[in-house]
Amino acid sequence: MGKDDREFQPSAVPYDRLLPDARSTADLLGAQQNNHDAATAAAATAGVVASPREIRQTRHPVYGTYQNGARHATSMGGEEPEGTSAEHEQLFADYRDDDENDERKDSIDETTVTGEGMMDRAKRNASNRNANNRAVERNATFSRKLVLANVLINVLMFGVAGFITYHCFNHAMVLFSWHPTFMSIGYLILMSQAVLTMSGANYFTHRCQHRTKVFLHWLLQAVAGVLISIASVCIFLNKVRLGKPHFQTLHGIFGLVTVCLTLVSIAGGVTTKYAFQLRHYMRPIYSKLGHGIVGTVSYLLATVTISLGVYSRWFQEDNDANVRLTLVIAIGTVALYVIVTPIANTVQRIRTAVRTTL
Repeated sequence: MGKDDREFQPSAVPYDRLLPDARSTADLLGAQQNNHDAATAAAATAGVVASPREIRQTRHPVYGTYQNGARHATSMGGEEPEGTSAEHEQLFADYRDDDENDERKDSIDETTVTGEGMMDRAKRNASNRNANNRAVERNATFSRKLVLANVLINVLMFGVAGFITYHCFNHAMVLFSWHPTFMSIGYLILMSQAVLTMSGANYFTHRCQHRTKVFLHWLLQAVAGVLISIASVCIFLNKVRLGKPHFQTLHGIFGLVTVCLTLVSIAGGVTTKYAFQLRHYMRPIYSKLGHGIVGTVSYLLATVTISLGVYSRWFQEDNDANVRLTLVIAIGTVALYVIVTPIANTVQRIRTAVRTTL
């Protein structure tokens, strides 16, 4: 057995050593046949019964099967003829060509996608440039219209407040004189300018940055709040001095409600200014929405209160019906111009709040 083993070992050449040395299909087949004959003869001499074929565990590079000589066993246990090395080379070439075709296709697809993305980006940039150009043109036209509207509104608000102030100090300067003066200045001038500043309808501030507009808005509102508070104290002390009852007229009742809502609106403005810091307690959209609604309502009530003051007995003594009607029309025109944009913004915020809540 030892001698036979020594004769068997040199003649059994491994398949994986013959494969890289084969130069052609004929050489490979010849080497495999010699290897098989030598193994069979050695096994017969030694008296060992060899199987008709030995399945060598060599995985096929393409199909994942095991091969031995000219035959191979599939992974499921079945056997089928194995192709020649030329067929293997052809299959490998086709496999490589398929990979190259897939890579080329992917490259073409990526190039197409990139090209489409660049085209879409170019279209968006062109659209943005056109939109910016149209916005600039509209801004120039809007500015000319805004100048005329602002001139008219400022003439009306300063004219009404100036006329009321003149009428208050025409005969004598008393404690009561400061009430109509500060109320008309606080609401008709300062609050109107503050609202127009944030709505972008003020010619002097519509080109300012948002931070500057916010600063001017709360500054004008703060000064207006101080003047309105002083005016409220003056009329209250004047009633006490004369011994008259408070809030007996329609003008007095509207005035009380207006002042209370104004103070609430100012408090809402503070929460709106610090809405980011207070976001854990209240959503910023709710803070802005509440401030906008209360501020708009208080401003409308203020214009109604001033109009009722124009028709009060004190003002009727020196002014006829035409003057009072002219003043009321002027006050209404100013109010309509001031509250158009805030009402639109309030409606938009209500829609946003409903859409984000539901």
